[in-house]
Parts: sequence; structure tokens; C-alpha cells
Amino acid sequence: MRKRIIDWIFTLQSQRGILGEKERRLYEYAYRLLLSRILIYSIIIVLGSITGNWLGMFSFLLPFVFLRQYVGGIHLRKSISCICVSSFLVFICGEYLAIDSMMGIAFRITWFVSIVIILLLAPVDTGSKRLDKVERKIYGKRARTLLAIEFVLAFCFETIGISIVAKGIAVAHIILASSLVLGTVKNFFAYKLEKTNI
Repeated sequence: MRKRIIDWIFTLQSQRGILGEKERRLYEYAYRLLLSRILIYSIIIVLGSITGNWLGMFSFLLPFVFLRQYVGGIHLRKSISCICVSSFLVFICGEYLAIDSMMGIAFRITWFVSIVIILLLAPVDTGSKRLDKVERKIYGKRARTLLAIEFVLAFCFETIGISIVAKGIAVAHIILASSLVLGTVKNFFAYKLEKTNI
């Protein structure tokens, strides 16, 4: 179904002279990403409506989505798997934030370790899209800038007493650091396997 929608959108734009056939792969990829995001956000809107926990879900989701596009991390092979896991993560993190929005010492230590991991590992590429030296530099710089902005925002929200948003940002960083570690390990073994099969 998704492929038909993507083909329809591309054909429509192609017939209007907006896109050419040589751009097909790039735009099909972009449309897949767009449709996946629309589906994820729709699921989150439904879950937010059911649970009434909009603030918790979005305080995790927004910093996660913005930083994720530059830090990379582990990627699932099928987009439906990614959508399901992403929706589950947002739901669980939102519910966790609704239960307890305070940040204790152990949580803060975990958060700071996660920030260090992100600084050291980002960006982590995928098997399907290896980053060259220039891309690594650009993505790394953007990741560090966004990380710093999100950290300052978390500090500001904590200072003014909106701790659920501050903790949402921190939880996003912890999940992203975990994704980076998993992505690095996956890439390491994929690279080793690639080397042995040559």
C-alpha cells in the first residue's frame, strides 16, 4: 500500500513536470521517510489522546527526533518494525515521564554518561548509507550543536520547574546513546563480516 502511495505521488509530480525519472530513487526514499513520520506522529496523537499524556510524549519525542537525524544509531531493516518500535518507545517514555518527572542523582549520572557517549560516537552510519569524511564532520558538528541546545533547554526547564520536559529531553538522550552503542556494535560486526567475505 505504501509503495502504491509513493508511486502515485511521484507519478503525479512527474506528470506535472516537477520531477524527472533520474530523481526517482531519491524522492521515493524521501516519501518513504515522510510517510513513516506521518504514521508515527499519527500513532502518537492517538496514544496521546487515549492516555492524556501529551506533554510527556512530546517532551521525549521532539528532542529525540531532532537529534536522531544527525547522530544516527541502529536502524531496523523494515520500516514497519521501526514504526512499531518508535511508537512503543514514545509511549513507554511518555508514561514513564507521567509517573515520575523528577531527576534523581542516579538518573542524572546516567544522563551525563549518555551525553558523553553521544559526543564520542555521533554520527553512527548505517549499513545502507555509509558516511564519508565530510558528511561525518557536518553531521557530527550539527549533532553536538543540537545536543548542547537541548542540554541548555533541559537545564532551563528544570530551573523554572517544568521538570517533565527536562526529564523528557534527558530520556531522549539516554535512548539515543543506547541506539548509538547498538549501531556501533552492529556496524562493527557487519564490517568484520564484510571483510571476511571479500
